Amino acid sequence: MAKKTDQNQLENIEDMEHVEIEYKLDDKKHLSFGICKAQDIDEEERTVIAVISTDTIDRDGEVLVPKGVQVENFEKNPVIPWSHNSSLPPIGKALWIKKGTKRILAKVKFATTDRAEEVWQLFKGKFLRAFSVGFMPLEGHRPTPDDIKANPMLAEARFIITKWELLEFSPVTIPANPEALAQAVKSKTLTISDDLRKELKVQEIEDEKTDDVLISVSEFKENTEKIEVDPIYEVDKV
Repeated sequence: MAKKTDQNQLENIEDMEHVEIEYKLDDKKHLSFGICKAQDIDEEERTVIAVISTDTIDRDGEVLVPKGVQVENFEKNPVIPWSHNSSLPPIGKALWIKKGTKRILAKVKFATTDRAEEVWQLFKGKFLRAFSVGFMPLEGHRPTPDDIKANPMLAEARFIITKWELLEFSPVTIPANPEALAQAVKSKTLTISDDLRKELKVQEIEDEKTDDVLISVSEFKENTEKIEVDPIYEVDKV
């Protein structure tokens, strides 16, 4: 009887794995985020070179294999939305994308619209640095013993996506330094719209005792700590 129970459990596990693989490889858009930061900034060109994806585990326990990315369709219309919001005009375009064994790099040129200018100023001032990708998974599997032997980090992963299509990538609302951003807004050295201020969780609060305007970023700091993923790969030649 014990052997039969073990066999039933094994079949249930296999069924669950099959369902999970089908779920992971559906035809819906997925997002992957893990503090993939902007590096080189060219103020004259209005461009940044950014790491948009790495082979580290994201917050959903997934690993996107950089070499498995397909960019052909993206390159036909390489526009970049703000925070994955395709209902608004894009804030820039990708000039090129390069994939390596551990990361994917892209060069981003910012547009001159009002929202794009705000985001550009935030990147230029090093208040923002984060990007994430929107993608469609095509092939993948749960980590195997061989995968884990080759890369022990994968023992913590739930799923490895070995082939995927890049749909878009976006700057996202994760300040590199919430306190510095708050101080810049307070001192008027950086002007951003009310809408963007709300997205970045920067709030002005009147202090009844001193009549000073204080900036609250505690809510944002808590969220940031929960989703940062290490290590952060530095930009190098691919």
